[in-house]
Amino acid sequence: MAQKEKLIKTVFLVRHAKAEPQDVKKSDHERRLVDKGMRHAEKMASLVAGFRFPPEVICTSSAARAKETAAIFAEALKIKDSVEVADDLYSSSAQSYLQKIQKTGDETHAMMLVGHNPVLEDLLVMLTSRSPFHCKMPTCGIAIIHFHVTLWSEIRPATGILRSLLYPKLFLE
Repeated sequence: MAQKEKLIKTVFLVRHAKAEPQDVKKSDHERRLVDKGMRHAEKMASLVAGFRFPPEVICTSSAARAKETAAIFAEALKIKDSVEVADDLYSSSAQSYLQKIQKTGDETHAMMLVGHNPVLEDLLVMLTSRSPFHCKMPTCGIAIIHFHVTLWSEIRPATGILRSLLYPKLFLE
């Protein structure tokens, strides 16, 4: 019996774009994007939309700034109906993010997670075994990780290959 051919599954990790500073009058969960954050998200979303194999689904933290970032990407990618808002990605661990990746439908080949630091940097280190020094994710930073697996559930720590680490300063200003 022939073994199933291994395919590439791709994860796009996106840190939310630049948001309002913390304010005692507003909860952290309610912080929204500032104009600069919106511009950066629009530029980065346009860049990703031009990729040969862009994300097909987006899973985002329920924080306002993450949802706004995800919405900008979803519009550029024309996948507004493929966005899942997950409360558990707001204050979570790298392990929780990994579990979210592993539960992605296997018909999907590329997915995007929109979330927060330090968890995204921790997840990037966990998935790729790269030095934390090489896994910095500024606001609206995007890490693109390939996995040579057939099923999302096969993704494990240290099995990912970091293909690109992109951030707005590479393309703007």
